[in-house]
Amino acid sequence: MRERGSHITSPTYRYELVVAPFSKLGASLLEGITLEDLAEDPGLEEVRSLARERLLTAVLGRGFHAPRSPSLEVGSFVAAKLIAAGAGRNVLSRLADYEAKRFLRLCQRLSLEQLKDLASSTFGISFRGDWIDLASYLRGASRIGGRRWRLVNRVVAQGYVLIDRQDLERILAEYVRESIMRTPELELPAPLRRIADEASRALAGMRRRDEVTSEELPPCISELVERVRAGENLTHQARFALVAHLLRHGWKESQIVDLFRALPDFKEKVTAYQVAHIAGRRYKPPSCEKMRDWGLCNADCGKK
Repeated sequence: MRERGSHITSPTYRYELVVAPFSKLGASLLEGITLEDLAEDPGLEEVRSLARERLLTAVLGRGFHAPRSPSLEVGSFVAAKLIAAGAGRNVLSRLADYEAKRFLRLCQRLSLEQLKDLASSTFGISFRGDWIDLASYLRGASRIGGRRWRLVNRVVAQGYVLIDRQDLERILAEYVRESIMRTPELELPAPLRRIADEASRALAGMRRRDEVTSEELPPCISELVERVRAGENLTHQARFALVAHLLRHGWKESQIVDLFRALPDFKEKVTAYQVAHIAGRRYKPPSCEKMRDWGLCNADCGKK
């Protein structure tokens, strides 16, 4: 891939592309490149290799890949999210989380004006000095959770919300996560399909290492685990019952948070807090009678 345009060769823009390969500016590097090119073109072998590294690093939770050239970062980012979408929602969620955290790690080296330009050009966010437009704030903050992000705890005036740099970075990370989760699922050419299958196997292997065998879990809890993995939304009672029971069976808090990543409304900070709260209070799992009252008992299994 050649880096098109004289503006992209400047150090400022080159680093911005490394930090934010999802940006509108990065899209200019992919003009004329098709999905088949990403899969078959010998000149894009490095792109495919980095896409695989990026995706497996995300799935296995092994830190972050070393930054490369802008063209490799942009090309591999696009390839990785297309592959992840083809591998399924769970893999895509891992990649979205990885890219959001990577952006937060690297974006501190961008100036505030660069961050605002990125937000405006890529996500359509508007600013008035240190103020972000209300709709854009709500779209990002609604997925973060926590009292400080509630509108009643912010300074709001004339349709804008006062925001500092740290909060802007956090909101942009949520935009990155959301944009990746909207990646359409396409029919992958064979070379990309092989990477998708490898990522799926890696994730399945992690689950086998972490999960309690089905014989150890009552049918009601096993069903809840499968519903979570399928990305089905659960009621508050179902989530509490699942967390309390898995903690009793020896699951670590991080394992339970990882399980919940497949849920459509997953918020890592909120989930980690709630799991830690249940663990810290040592809540007992709901009784069979309570599970029946909540509509969560699915069999007369004889287990208590």
